[in-house]
Amino acid sequence: MHDAAAGPASTRAAWWSCAVIVTLCLAVGLQTIRSDNYFLGDDFGLIQHLHGLPIDRFLTYFVSDWTEGIYGTVLDELRPFLAFSYWLDARVYGPVNVSGYHATNVILHVLNALLVLAIARSVAPQEPMFAVLAGSFFALMPSHAEPIAWISGRVDSIASLFYLGAFLCFVRFRLAARRAWLFAGWLLFVCGLFAKQSVVTLPVLLVAFDLLWPVSTDPARTRALSRIWPHIPFVVIAALYVGLRHTLFGNALREDIVTPAAINDFIGRQDRYFREMLPSPNTAPRLVRTLTEAVTILAVLVCAGWALAARRVFRGTIRRVAFFGVAWYAITIAPMVVTYIAARHLYITAAGVSIAMASLVLPAAAEEGRRRRTRAALAGMLIALYAVAAIWNVSKWVASGLESHRFASALARLPQSVPRGSIVLMSVPEFYREGWFWSWAMPFAAQPPFTDEDLNQAFRIVERPPTYCCPPDQWWTARKGAVTMLFDATVAKPVTYVEFERNGTPRIYQRPVNGSLLKQHIEAALGKPVDTRTAMTPDDAMALSRLLFASQ
Repeated sequence: MHDAAAGPASTRAAWWSCAVIVTLCLAVGLQTIRSDNYFLGDDFGLIQHLHGLPIDRFLTYFVSDWTEGIYGTVLDELRPFLAFSYWLDARVYGPVNVSGYHATNVILHVLNALLVLAIARSVAPQEPMFAVLAGSFFALMPSHAEPIAWISGRVDSIASLFYLGAFLCFVRFRLAARRAWLFAGWLLFVCGLFAKQSVVTLPVLLVAFDLLWPVSTDPARTRALSRIWPHIPFVVIAALYVGLRHTLFGNALREDIVTPAAINDFIGRQDRYFREMLPSPNTAPRLVRTLTEAVTILAVLVCAGWALAARRVFRGTIRRVAFFGVAWYAITIAPMVVTYIAARHLYITAAGVSIAMASLVLPAAAEEGRRRRTRAALAGMLIALYAVAAIWNVSKWVASGLESHRFASALARLPQSVPRGSIVLMSVPEFYREGWFWSWAMPFAAQPPFTDEDLNQAFRIVERPPTYCCPPDQWWTARKGAVTMLFDATVAKPVTYVEFERNGTPRIYQRPVNGSLLKQHIEAALGKPVDTRTAMTPDDAMALSRLLFASQ
């Protein structure tokens, strides 16, 4: 009878735990789901290329067009699951129904937070509040603003879904010795590799789990062979994937850019990575950020001191911190040696950090009442700080989306007020509010499905090179005709300007430009002729752009 009662009670606790995590994710993410929270950065190119792709062309696309079809350079990426998510959203919601794309991002975040909850419940089934706290920390991590609020940021939440799912399956296999869990883990690992290449670290993480977390005392399940053989398929899958990448791209895991300088730079970035996972809003005043960081670090250190002082009692806590805090961090952060800094790259890393932090804040139920009440108060304070920081960071992305919508709407209205064939100089920032704005958005943002017609054909548009999809020499090839037409004018010629203002309201106006004089200034600055050039270096493109738009 006791077991029968415990079953329903445990089930109810699990459902309530899930409800808490879903509620927290929605508290952060629901603000993104609105019709005027528009596309940013990479969104335009991916949607423009993928929204109308026939299903029978989908797989072929990744063999031929994916690496060069969008951004003009060869990309060493194999990410069909990311592309499929765009294609599916376009089919389900409509290609420019931005609310649907944002809803998918929020759903992905909810699923990942529930996986963190499930992992924590699996490693500590007798401590349900610890699992809820771990899932809550992950749901509210302010570094998740990009995967939640930026549509293209979903690449990390999709990869994490497979990564965390495969890890959970392996843990469940070790606990229950049911091979179905292991087969599921292998399958999810394969899928994860084709979501993002950083998933390749999973086999190393699983080995570390087995070394630091023996889950069984049964001699039959702790023999060397029984502990080794489940890892072999993971290693083989990773090796095949690495071989495929080397065949397609000439590098396995971007190892050609792992230099002493890159490693030193990576080590120097650890402080920034650490701060990204603290509850300090990105754009808050420095004093506010410093205080929240100091309070968080102090609270965790106090809890860590209590655990170490009674380490015999809290051996399970220390073991969880050793694996999820130290090993998990070191293994999942390693791929960042070969990539640029972005908070969303911490998405998988934050899962382990969340579990480790929850382990320290709520390590055991055996403490005396006052200590437990203090821990509960610290946990509540930290959750409040993380909630404020997460909502703050996501709201900044939403503000950028609203401003992108205003600018794009004005751009779409050009045919109503500007004669066709006119030269249009478009000045819009690539970054805004410390996030992506219209980087690589052109020429896609001026094409269907975002506009009724291809404005690049209707007008002679010249944008700033950083907002163009492709390298500067390709920007020059595409825009040289419009620029040289401007230079050829013997008298001042009216030119249309579309200018992004700081409040997001676009300004469209005309003014005369003396093309021959402008050409003289540009050639004097570059020290070389312009209209006879067939290629453009990045420095020359930016110099030309500065002088071209300085005429405003």
